[in-house]
Amino acid sequence: MILRSVTNFVLFQAVWFLSLLLEARSLLFSGLIIVLMFWLSKQKKQDTLLLIKALPLALLLEFIAVKLGLLEFEVYPFPLWLVFLWAALLLSLNTSMVFLSKLKLWQAFLVCMAFAPASYWAGARFEVISLGLPLWQFWLVYGALWSTVFTVILFINQKIKLFINR
Repeated sequence: MILRSVTNFVLFQAVWFLSLLLEARSLLFSGLIIVLMFWLSKQKKQDTLLLIKALPLALLLEFIAVKLGLLEFEVYPFPLWLVFLWAALLLSLNTSMVFLSKLKLWQAFLVCMAFAPASYWAGARFEVISLGLPLWQFWLVYGALWSTVFTVILFINQKIKLFINR
């Protein structure tokens, strides 16, 4: 279990760094890593349903953030590497980030609020995105938006698990 979690985490981090360092040139490598993440998954049915249900929500979040001027990418509304990054994150949810699913939803919201904006700040430091607000305002506004959507994704994931295990 620990090896599987560590492997999943390392693969997710690989997609994250490839996306930020190579942007569009990362797609082939990131795609292969995502396929590997799925292949290694012990809960393929749950991960498949999560991708189908949650990826559109995640991309809607990014679209809304761009429309509100919170984020700006070189490609409108957002680059394909961000889609791959979200897919990798979702494929981490039931493996290396399963601890989030074990928290109460309000606790998961607070964890996301504290840490999720850091990923976007790092993206801005890598100059692959621009933040539309000063950092502290971005952290509060986008953090609340992102955390809300991700908490909904966690809730959906719980419902998927119940559906599969009934």
